[in-house]
Amino acid sequence: MSVEFRVKNKKRPLFMGYSDAMSVSKALDLLPDLSVFGIDESAEDFDERAFLKSPLSEYECLILGVRGKSGRGMELRYDEEQQSYAVRVNTPATIFDWVLAISYLQALSKQLGSEIAGEDGKIYTHDRIEQFDYERDIAAGLHSIDQHLSGDTEVNFCYGVERPFAINRAMMDEILASYNPAAEFSKRLTEVQYLDAYDAHQRFYRNGDDGTIMGSYALTQDLPTILPYKPLVEWQNAEMLKNSDVARWQIALIGIEGDENDAGNYHAIAELEYGEFIARLPKQNYRFIDASYILVDGLNAEQLKALAG
Repeated sequence: MSVEFRVKNKKRPLFMGYSDAMSVSKALDLLPDLSVFGIDESAEDFDERAFLKSPLSEYECLILGVRGKSGRGMELRYDEEQQSYAVRVNTPATIFDWVLAISYLQALSKQLGSEIAGEDGKIYTHDRIEQFDYERDIAAGLHSIDQHLSGDTEVNFCYGVERPFAINRAMMDEILASYNPAAEFSKRLTEVQYLDAYDAHQRFYRNGDDGTIMGSYALTQDLPTILPYKPLVEWQNAEMLKNSDVARWQIALIGIEGDENDAGNYHAIAELEYGEFIARLPKQNYRFIDASYILVDGLNAEQLKALAG
């Protein structure tokens, strides 16, 4: 579920078509403090200057937001067929996401001298888009999650700018019972995005003995890490594997001897079955951040060895 708005690109004079799609840099300059999420700026082949100069038309979409404030962000893309800019907001988004998206649409409308078209056919000027009832959309999104959790669904995932946010029945009841459900949802989802911790990546490999697929995580010494309480195939890998394809989940406990900046100083202390790891993990060393994920403290070498047994 989402809501999309479009703003027509500016026409060139003398029937010479439409202006070129603006660059990433110009799109970011429309509002202060905007950032692009979901881009691996640490990748060896990432060229920041080239990225900022490139036109929006080169990308399926970009996720824009303000670091430390955006929960789910907003999607921006350029539709070459329609010669228009599209801004999409997920349902439900946070209150800040909506305030930012509306401010962005106003700036885009002013920049291009074009009106804002809603997907329902309504037309807004840059000063009238503030009348859009985004609180109603948040409420509709929360109602949809509530309905899903009233059926066979145990956990509903909302994907944020940094990580997913998992909601179960108990959490949903707390959100809906609060004084302002939209504000409570916004607060909880946003807090999860900016936790100072490493997101453990799941990896898969095939067992050489019987050919079954194994799922694996790693927990490294002294590094606060976000892990699933019960592992499942995450959305990034969902097209490649189903949960039923994974025969076993494991976790490697990684120690460090010497300089942490030297990859040669990292070594495996042990590898545990994932369920056994959770059972052994002292409850004072982790906390739930939502319905599915836990934040594990940065454990020292002795604590990891104790876990290894």
